Amino acid sequence: MSAIYELSCDCGHVTMTARGKPEVSLYCHCGSCRDLYSADILSATGWSDDNVELPDESALFVHKVDGKQMTRYGCPKCGVIMYGRHKPGIPVIPNGVVRKANDGQLPAELAPTLHLFYGERVLDIDDDLPKSEGGEMIGL
Repeated sequence: MSAIYELSCDCGHVTMTARGKPEVSLYCHCGSCRDLYSADILSATGWSDDNVELPDESALFVHKVDGKQMTRYGCPKCGVIMYGRHKPGIPVIPNGVVRKANDGQLPAELAPTLHLFYGERVLDIDDDLPKSEGGEMIGL
């Protein structure tokens, strides 16, 4: 049986479901993700469109970054960023959203397996995960 992740924002206005296994689970250090998600490091999973049921855009705030192929989607009531779309075009769900739905824990099967754009980092990370200077580990 495939895992099912029922996700929601803090106030419950926006919900979505992810099923199965993500395409990628990672830490991203690029400046664009830092800006888009307002974080020093993005911890997230990327899902195929077939494995997520996303909310209707009319229920979300939508913020497209000028000059980039990056958009974030979130709750217009409580402000939680639910997911983003950027290269390679799949929905990217911040792991914080998943943790909130799982009593503060990230399920082991969703743990990040690599660091992307480590060359752009603002914090050094001392772990055993592979560290890509750019996005070459996932074909970016």
